[in-house]
Amino acid sequence: MSIFLILSTVAYLGFVLFIISGLFQHDEHPINTTEDTPFVSIVIAARNEEQNLPDLIQDLVNQEYPIDKLEIIIVDDRSTDLTPIILKEASDNYAFINPIRVDKKSTEMTPKKHALTLGINAAKGDVIVSTDADCRVGKLWVASMAYRVIQDDAISIGFSKVTGESFFEQYQMIDFLGIISANAGAGGWKQFWSGTGQNLAYKKSDFDAIGGFESVKDKPSGDDMFLVQSISSLKTGGINIDPNSFVTTCAVSTIPEFLNQRSRWSSNSKTNVEKSPLFFGFLVSAFLCNLSLLISFLFGGDWIFAFSLKFIFELGVLYFGGKLFDSKINPMVYATWATIQPFYIPVLGLMGIQNRFSWKN
Repeated sequence: MSIFLILSTVAYLGFVLFIISGLFQHDEHPINTTEDTPFVSIVIAARNEEQNLPDLIQDLVNQEYPIDKLEIIIVDDRSTDLTPIILKEASDNYAFINPIRVDKKSTEMTPKKHALTLGINAAKGDVIVSTDADCRVGKLWVASMAYRVIQDDAISIGFSKVTGESFFEQYQMIDFLGIISANAGAGGWKQFWSGTGQNLAYKKSDFDAIGGFESVKDKPSGDDMFLVQSISSLKTGGINIDPNSFVTTCAVSTIPEFLNQRSRWSSNSKTNVEKSPLFFGFLVSAFLCNLSLLISFLFGGDWIFAFSLKFIFELGVLYFGGKLFDSKINPMVYATWATIQPFYIPVLGLMGIQNRFSWKN
């Protein structure tokens, strides 16, 4: 086995052990009433979401949270489908739903960050809770996410699960669970690397304190990672493992969509060189480990032992992460996921660095 393969594998597995041990550092915080119930603003950016918004709106109006302490702000970012009609009907029926329409693309800020900024600036709430328009949330979602913000005076980093029964959907569920479990493991050691914009909550005053998205206004992606890293550095963060806080989201439909999505996510890695060196080190170790396995496989190297260790260690992350977030792993899907990772992770990493992905403009 080559020195390159040995060193990259050892470095990566060291990070994996760090993550697994961190997954045992979390305690569940059940929802408790507070003396002063915070006013919560749910802020969502939506573009051409006519298929998803009706279900999400129904979830939001069914929240078990004091109605006089809640508002829902949905920013319609230049939708060309029935999204504006759906939002008008919702606001006509519910006074606490406030739609905002964006008619022109901002010349100062990328679209999603611009939409979120408009929504947050318009919010009356002490606490901002956010998700994506293609997600589903439970009745106690707001209460659980907002409670963690107030109790810990921190950004609450929630869990999101990809749903579906097909092999490809289950593959995406495992892949996304791996990402979230890695963040949760690091969070167990108070290292808050990232989160998902599908499930975040934080104080509006903290958003203002970090200057909003001004410092990353030209970045097409990474709003969630920026919020987690910036607010947790200002105060702290908290991984919310209360099942009431979990949200679900749909899988993408095709392999090109999946690769484009992962390439977009990987494009944010280079911003961590100075902002989060430990996270950057983990990403580099994962890239090099998979690259060295691919090279060894293609050119006849002794890769089997290193791959076997990686297979077992990553299974540990997904098993304990799955226990933490109530998600079961299909063994055959996991074996497929673990086997083909070395073939596409190096490619996606390089594509991300070169910003080779498409995004809603």
